[in-house]
Amino acid sequence: MTETNNLHSLKVLAKRYARANRIAQHLALDLIAGELDFPHWSKLITAVKNGWRVNAQQMTDVEAFAMRALPTASFQKGNSEVMKRRFAYLEQAEHGMICDHPYRLQVVLHDVIMAGEGWSIRVPENPGAVPLVETFADRDEKCPVHDPQFLQAALTLARNRAVQVRGEISTDWPRRSTKPDQNGVVRHPLGRGDSNLWFCLHCDGKITGAQIAQNLWHCPGCGTSPLDIFDTAFWTDDEGKSLLLVKADGGEERDGPDFQRVDGRPKLDLSEEKIILLMRSALLDDVNRTGFAGDPNL
Repeated sequence: MTETNNLHSLKVLAKRYARANRIAQHLALDLIAGELDFPHWSKLITAVKNGWRVNAQQMTDVEAFAMRALPTASFQKGNSEVMKRRFAYLEQAEHGMICDHPYRLQVVLHDVIMAGEGWSIRVPENPGAVPLVETFADRDEKCPVHDPQFLQAALTLARNRAVQVRGEISTDWPRRSTKPDQNGVVRHPLGRGDSNLWFCLHCDGKITGAQIAQNLWHCPGCGTSPLDIFDTAFWTDDEGKSLLLVKADGGEERDGPDFQRVDGRPKLDLSEEKIILLMRSALLDDVNRTGFAGDPNL
């Protein structure tokens, strides 16, 4: 591999990593250099000019690193051992055990769902949304999610997987959709133009470019999806001038989730229409068995 190919491949991986994690390109380059045991990108460039070449195993390791997304806090700490342990933990996350309780973890329409016996946790695609814990049991009954240690471990696992999912979404979008320029201008991921001010059709909120990019294009006020975000408030008479800025910062998760008790018992919900349908079904069954049609007025 030539010097040019070396650098080009590493730069491509750094670009992918920067987009997935919504960080600056220079920070991604330094992280890639760190995976190759250089303190920063400039040192790597100097080594390449002096004849250093990345070998096949190193390139494989860097490619694996670039395919994963982690919270920005992990970048800033720069602890490679902590990051590697988290990678290994996430790779085993589809099925596992927490405190002797089995769980299943999956991604459905970009929401992370973690479930076990009598409980489930949903972490939405929206970074500003609060996780929802559903349980079939009351707090005085035995259910693992009522144990603070179990709940914290499960939430950490589900939230870490949600970070990966959001990183994959960011990678598919234009770079400018998640990285505002110096004027706060961002590009709508669905091709609705560039602007430093956006409007929510759902709640009439006015949102800055930095806010909407940080919250992965979900309204930081009501949480609606990018489908309801526009660069003009075309539904108002004054083009949105009277609309108020959304105060929520977005992109920050609350420490605790919302709890919801679900009654998992089968329910018989009978309306007048359903009762008539059941009676007609019973009469048709009688006709098939006996040939007697019953009351013709039904």
